[in-house]
Amino acid sequence: MKSKANKQVADMQATTGITTAESNEFQRRWKDERWDRAGKEGNYDRTRDHLNFEVAKGGIIRPIDKSRSVGEKITARLASCGITNPNLGRKVPNIRIAAKFIFGGSREKMHELAFGSQKVDLTKGSDNSHIKRCKDIEKWAKDIYKFACNKWGEDNIAGFYVHLDETNPHIHCCVLPITEQNKLSYKQVFSGATKWDYRDKMLALHNELAVYNNKWGLNRGTNIYETGARHRSSEEYKRELSEECTTLEKKIAVHREMLSQINGDIHRSKIKHKGLTTMIKNLEKKREELANKKTELELTLSKRNGDTSLLSAELKKLNNDIAKVNEKLEDKKNKLQKADSKLKELQTQVNDLKEKEKELRQEGRRAVDSIQQQVQYRLSNAILPDILQEFKSKFHLLNFQSMNLFENTMLKDLAELGDKIMHCALLLFAGYVDQATTFAEGYGGGGGSSQMKWGRDDDEDDIAWARRCIMMAHNMIKKSPSSKKSKR
Repeated sequence: MKSKANKQVADMQATTGITTAESNEFQRRWKDERWDRAGKEGNYDRTRDHLNFEVAKGGIIRPIDKSRSVGEKITARLASCGITNPNLGRKVPNIRIAAKFIFGGSREKMHELAFGSQKVDLTKGSDNSHIKRCKDIEKWAKDIYKFACNKWGEDNIAGFYVHLDETNPHIHCCVLPITEQNKLSYKQVFSGATKWDYRDKMLALHNELAVYNNKWGLNRGTNIYETGARHRSSEEYKRELSEECTTLEKKIAVHREMLSQINGDIHRSKIKHKGLTTMIKNLEKKREELANKKTELELTLSKRNGDTSLLSAELKKLNNDIAKVNEKLEDKKNKLQKADSKLKELQTQVNDLKEKEKELRQEGRRAVDSIQQQVQYRLSNAILPDILQEFKSKFHLLNFQSMNLFENTMLKDLAELGDKIMHCALLLFAGYVDQATTFAEGYGGGGGSSQMKWGRDDDEDDIAWARRCIMMAHNMIKKSPSSKKSKR
């Protein structure tokens, strides 16, 4: 029997920063409770945790260093370049400052590199503490580390962790996009100026990586721009979704705690505000009483009724009392003004936190929707050929009346011309309108004018754009009326 081809795996994801939860996952900086949850929710095997390792600066293999988080390493690297994190102070961090890579390969080959002939029991709860790490996985990891260093610079690698405690051994690598000029530029290092630049960079990355992987029996996979597939396991999808939701929920919990503290501050500020208002009211009443008393005393003095020296002394005392009351009033009014400003500031913080929580929940929904769409795409891509083949095999068994019901339908045309429609759609999706037209006409389709206006709308998402490309390809590949007539 022919052995199954072993493929390399490389997946890149942009990030605005590494959260504490992500860093803890990379470094397995977990306590018993978190390990228990990981074992229940995912395919983590704590009895193989001792097999995990990292590749440190200089290509040194060592146990994972948990003294500094990945986030702290990113901060230190940025500081060494004199770069301020552009996401600091932003309500919603949206500047890409790093890329998270997963490097790996087909499970059979990765198990061979990591464990040799040892049999790992992947059943949940199994004891694999006797398994030993093979040298080949360390040598492979050092090769991939060398690839990353040559590609992006060793100083820009903020973490390089090799996990052997999950279903499929793999590497987590975090890289900062710092240029030779010590500038932070995700676009220049990773994505390019356009989506076509990004495509070319990703194709080059997979080709360059294959040079290092070939000697380990891991070959270059099929171009993802042809297959539309993403090399990520269901466990990785589940973990990504769990991390997204856990991180967002933690952020929301922090915001709620801050909100509770600020509401407490508002309550205390309102009590203080009320106390100051009452004191000012009492002082103004006292000042009025003293002013009335002063007026009466001045009148008595003017009429020279009584002992003038005693009256003058009493008047002097009244003036001192009034001055003290005015001083206290001024102080309390200043404090009241500050209390008013503090209340407004606290209320603004409350409104900002509520808006932030709303944004976080929307971000959570988008994360779930994004991952759900990816999974749905993979499921659809997996089952569609089977559906079309089954329809094609059963279609000829129908009577003519039933067959007519499917005339000019997408289902019938995909069953008969699916590979051609999909190839034409791929050319349209990539923006090669002339090539798509030529391809369609080459198969007897109606084609279309090479001058036709065609392109993606600015606000059109991937799914809507892909659907429109397939519909257009369907129309272009269908036999023209003249060609149908000539064959009758």
